[in-house]
Amino acid sequence: MVVPFDSTPTRRAPCGQGLALALLNLAFATVVAVSTYYLNLLANTHVGLGLNVETFTSNQFNIPVNVLLQGSVTFPLATALPLNATLSLSTLLYKSCSKKDVACASAFLPETNHLWSAVAKTFANISKFEQPRFQDPTQVITIQHINNLAGWNKPTVQFSIDGHDMAITCMVRRASFYLASSTASSAVIDSIAFCSQRKFDPKWICENQVATDAPSHAIQVSRGKASYLGVAPRHDIYMNPGFLATFMGGPLGAVRLGPVPAIDEFEGGILQIMAPWDIVPFGDCATLNPSTGLGWLMQMAGFVTMFWKSDALMLTNSIVLWLMTLYLVLLQVLFLRHSVICSVPVYMAKNVVGLVILFVGFWGNTNLQTLTTYLHQTPSFNLGYYIYCGPAQLASIVGIMTGTLIQMWFNPRLVTQTWLLLVFSLVNWFLVFALEAFVFPGMSSSVPGPCGLATSTGCLQCTAIKRNYYLSAVASSGVVLVAIGCVYLVSLKQRKTSQVVPSAHSVLTYLRVPDLRSTVTSLEGCLQRNNAVSDDVGIDAGILLAKNMLQVSDAVLTRTSNVQYELIYRLIPTAFLKRFYSSTVGSMLVVHIEKRALTHVSSYKYLHEMGIGGGDGLSGYFV
Repeated sequence: MVVPFDSTPTRRAPCGQGLALALLNLAFATVVAVSTYYLNLLANTHVGLGLNVETFTSNQFNIPVNVLLQGSVTFPLATALPLNATLSLSTLLYKSCSKKDVACASAFLPETNHLWSAVAKTFANISKFEQPRFQDPTQVITIQHINNLAGWNKPTVQFSIDGHDMAITCMVRRASFYLASSTASSAVIDSIAFCSQRKFDPKWICENQVATDAPSHAIQVSRGKASYLGVAPRHDIYMNPGFLATFMGGPLGAVRLGPVPAIDEFEGGILQIMAPWDIVPFGDCATLNPSTGLGWLMQMAGFVTMFWKSDALMLTNSIVLWLMTLYLVLLQVLFLRHSVICSVPVYMAKNVVGLVILFVGFWGNTNLQTLTTYLHQTPSFNLGYYIYCGPAQLASIVGIMTGTLIQMWFNPRLVTQTWLLLVFSLVNWFLVFALEAFVFPGMSSSVPGPCGLATSTGCLQCTAIKRNYYLSAVASSGVVLVAIGCVYLVSLKQRKTSQVVPSAHSVLTYLRVPDLRSTVTSLEGCLQRNNAVSDDVGIDAGILLAKNMLQVSDAVLTRTSNVQYELIYRLIPTAFLKRFYSSTVGSMLVVHIEKRALTHVSSYKYLHEMGIGGGDGLSGYFV
């Protein structure tokens, strides 16, 4: 017995659920192509990012710490201090210990005390020094110092005298300098201690903030010899990146001194940041956590150039994905406009192109997360949409593949609950985009890491990337599994109330199946009552995609592999050219349709014999 559908004929919407999902997938593919294009502009080339300003409260930079070396020692200025010819301030700058290697730090303490004592002794050579008590040989100076021992260090010290309210703070920095009377080609690079007077801080850890007009003295300790280079106002060497300062008052005369560009790498060389920073930054340790090594902040400015290495941008793949999706959308518009079934997941579930693109996307996600994390942590660049290109690319690939993976699970049956595919595709897109753009970047802090490039002066890694780069795959897979479960549940519910198709229906006889449930997950939306007072049932033409067949006119059905020729045929402007193209392509095997019913008659026809574009259009249903 045939169960009637309804008491009134079913009206067709202007477009079916299949076309809605196809257009959504085309939107996703367009986002993939556009975001990949912009990412390709950044990849494997030097990109000038402009001025980057890092402060204690915004756009923060944590000094990477392997193990903290903190010491305090008293030093009588009258003490003779012979220097080993191998000692220099560069030792403080480049010393590296393994993470949490306290023994290594302790072993370096005597050498550190010795070098800072040599700096203290050099105060005596400064004429018109602001703090002459630090030149008095009868005084005993307390030396408090700190170092991060990560191989590209920020050694800092506070010199103080008991009962005296002023102190001297110094930081060692790499600099290039030459005599003003010589040419720039004579410049040498060395590690210099830059020292200024500062109010004594009994709670001092690493702070060296002074007034911008405070005199800053440059002291060199190299190969066992300490020398005074001169003095310049702090504003010449702070928040003035790339500036060539002139230091005066030293025994050598006027000295030109400028910064040495630093090269910091992230994640083993995936990202390099090159910049002439301020010669001397400000440091602050109010939030320093010795157990995590985070909270030693720097305040400085630099003109940054970025080099982002990426081998997984998929520029070619994104073009292939877009063209393939566009082709499937055209099929949907021309042949399956009213169908509940979407050609995109059905077609992509039968080849590996989408899976390869999805795999490559997640495989290269470490590179994308490194870029996104860095741009997220340095908002002063104000790069706008670039920060969202990586998340948008991955989320859109996942959005396209959500429906495809669900369809793969149910192959060879077609998933006809297209509205579920559409909803879960959107859910997965928003989920992955939110994770990659907003959640994961904020979870990372920069800590010392292994070096991947010999040219890098500092090597950093983002703490969360190693555990986050695959989490989007896990989360989106969970969404896909939930969607598969929903398809099963909805199918089970609809099976209890589903309509019956006559066994003599032309689609059933063509497919040689007694029941459409062996071909689709549900009959809901696939059937149309063609007459209010009869049991004449129309079956969605998209169901034949299960057999790689497609109705191309009201007279014939052909294989989907032939459809590209029919698309081109439709675009040819004149009848003569259409006939010529048809003859060139040759004949194709087609199945005949009579009065919207599939027949068992097949033959070979040329394109111009198929009635393409003629008649009253495709009904979208077979009887």
